[in-house]
Amino acid sequence: MTDSAAASCLIGERNGFCWYHVDDPKGPALDELAAQLGLHELAIEDCRNHRQRAKLEEYDGHLFVIFNSIHFNPEKQECWFGEIDFFVGKNFLVSVREGPTPSRTVAAVLPKFRSDPTMAHPGRLFQSMLDFMADQYLPVLDTVEDRIEQIEEQILENPTPRLLADIFALRRALIDFRRVALAGREAINHLLYRTEPWFRSQQPYFRNIYDHIVRALDFAETYRDILTGVLDVHLSATANHTNEIMKSLTFWATIAIPFLLITGFFGMNFPNLPWLESSLGWMYALLTMIAVGVAMGVYFKYRGWF
Repeated sequence: MTDSAAASCLIGERNGFCWYHVDDPKGPALDELAAQLGLHELAIEDCRNHRQRAKLEEYDGHLFVIFNSIHFNPEKQECWFGEIDFFVGKNFLVSVREGPTPSRTVAAVLPKFRSDPTMAHPGRLFQSMLDFMADQYLPVLDTVEDRIEQIEEQILENPTPRLLADIFALRRALIDFRRVALAGREAINHLLYRTEPWFRSQQPYFRNIYDHIVRALDFAETYRDILTGVLDVHLSATANHTNEIMKSLTFWATIAIPFLLITGFFGMNFPNLPWLESSLGWMYALLTMIAVGVAMGVYFKYRGWF
């Protein structure tokens, strides 16, 4: 193992402060950084077990923090979650992310680090990255809100089973969102009570991140309530649509009763039935059936039954 593995992960350095970013937690670079910076083996193991919820753990000389980014897939109507693991020490920050694509968080914060000397600070850099990740929560919910509005409009026009499936998918997405955001809120809450000087100086900014997450959670709860109402509307619209169909079928079935009675009467195998010998008997029977059907239809319309 050579120095090149860890050196290749050094993306920012200023005034003795180093920022390392690892894209492959299973590679040798993380092991080398662990030996060089004294990172705890349990935290290294957590980095390699992907898909974990946010948490904060304290080790000798550094903190280990997991924080989640949240994304929404409009086609599948589901949330999916990214993860960045942080090792924060007095003179270093190590960010670990697994994935084939570059981290949007690192891409957004790295230019600030290079242009602003005050970013060479563990608390400042750390909170900037957390702030960028938490700022994506509300846009995700905005996308969910747009989809809810589309569903509301479509339900009033044509409540279909597809819309019902979308409603349940959105509810599951909001439940997943809430579960991940709650874990993130608790992790940020622990940071608010850290006594290290580099964290205490950034407490107002961590509090701002905390407020953003709380606001996102409030919106998620609101949208869940709205979806519950949308579900009730869908069920009511479906029931009303079914009732209209049954009303139409019942109307025509009732109108057909006189036709069945009259044709059944003249179809009996008895002599001397009315109009049986008349050449116009079929017309008289047909006119009678039409007259009775029309009379029944007018009566139903008058009573408001159809």
